[in-house]
Amino acid sequence: MLSRLQPYVVGIVVALLVRPVFAQDPSPTLVKKKVTIQAQTASLSEYLLTVFRGANIRGGISVVSEHCPEAAEEMPEFSGEVEGVLKRLVSTGHPLQWFQIGDNLIVLNTPSPPPILTVEVREFRFSRKEPLTKSASGLFDTPEVAATVRDLGLVEYGPELGFAALHQPGTPADMVVLRNTKVLDALNGIGGGDAVWLYKESKCQRNVFSLNWPIRR
Repeated sequence: MLSRLQPYVVGIVVALLVRPVFAQDPSPTLVKKKVTIQAQTASLSEYLLTVFRGANIRGGISVVSEHCPEAAEEMPEFSGEVEGVLKRLVSTGHPLQWFQIGDNLIVLNTPSPPPILTVEVREFRFSRKEPLTKSASGLFDTPEVAATVRDLGLVEYGPELGFAALHQPGTPADMVVLRNTKVLDALNGIGGGDAVWLYKESKCQRNVFSLNWPIRR
């Protein structure tokens, strides 16, 4: 009896293991947008940013690399749908994953988001009037994220995360409160559909990470 049930049990377990971590859009539309890109020498993150700019897409990119700095390579010319260029990159050895959350496209070069992006934050507040860098710094300073950074032995690098910026006066209407939200979703919330965040992590000499906003309106 058990042997007859075993395939079904395995199927259920696999389904549970691959259940999406985030509320993904089952019918993504952003990857159907058209883009034209020239051949270029660039790192993976630089090339993906070119795709996002060319297609006028907002969201986030996560690149985990063994190299520090990220290695540059010959990237192909392309004209067509965004999904097509992402598949082209997969065919050349980049293990990309992508999904859409609301109006945000997320592209990863790992099978799942890096652990720091999946941390659930109990409560996080930010103002729409403050710079993106200040809001992101506040997010990474929350107890849950700070503890994960310590546990993973990560060291922050780059000029933007934690950068002290002048505070712009706002009103209570400008305040946003997020509760029980994951870091990736919070970053999308901070961007507000007007920016692209770039998370990079490398394991060259030590585990380092950075978060910045290379595309913003």
